[in-house]
Amino acid sequence: VITRRWYAYDLCGNSVEHWQTITVNDTQAPVLANLPAATVNVECSEQVPAKAAVTVTDNCNAPIDFDFTEVEVPGTCPNQYQIIRTWTAQDDCGNATSFVQTITISDTKAPVWTSALPGDLTLQCGETVPAAATLTASDNCAAPVDIEFNETYQPGSGPNDGNKIVRTWTAEDDCGNSTVHTQTITINDVQAPVLVGLPMA
Repeated sequence: VITRRWYAYDLCGNSVEHWQTITVNDTQAPVLANLPAATVNVECSEQVPAKAAVTVTDNCNAPIDFDFTEVEVPGTCPNQYQIIRTWTAQDDCGNATSFVQTITISDTKAPVWTSALPGDLTLQCGETVPAAATLTASDNCAAPVDIEFNETYQPGSGPNDGNKIVRTWTAEDDCGNSTVHTQTITINDVQAPVLVGLPMA
């Protein structure tokens, strides 16, 4: 509060006065500028945007207390979590303003095969079963892809009648998103025996 007084008097002692009261009251909070999007959704940790260059101004010239915090909220895997960024500005009268940015990282995409995929085969008994292929895969995130191979044998109705070899390749990222390729090799016997050393008919 500023109080101003004007006082006037003459030689006969007559006087007059005037008072002015100026009240200074800062009720406006600082203003943040260059704010980023409040909500950001990305697939991978390497896609998280850099910290925004937020600035602050105030209606008064007094210093401003300007703070930034970043908190990581763990999820269930390396590419599934949240980052909470908060900018807070407060002037010397306690007027404050804040802005919160929530970045959600959620990998929902499965790896993609990058090599040729072996197709199903039907072989005759005695034919050579090809060796299992070595498959490769890539993922939308930078983390390594785990590729597992499994082979099972399913007997048919006879020793060489509809026997099957089932080969399964599974590519999985670090968040459990997976893609599967299956090859079935069926072994049949459709050729009759051949007689040799036959006498003349």
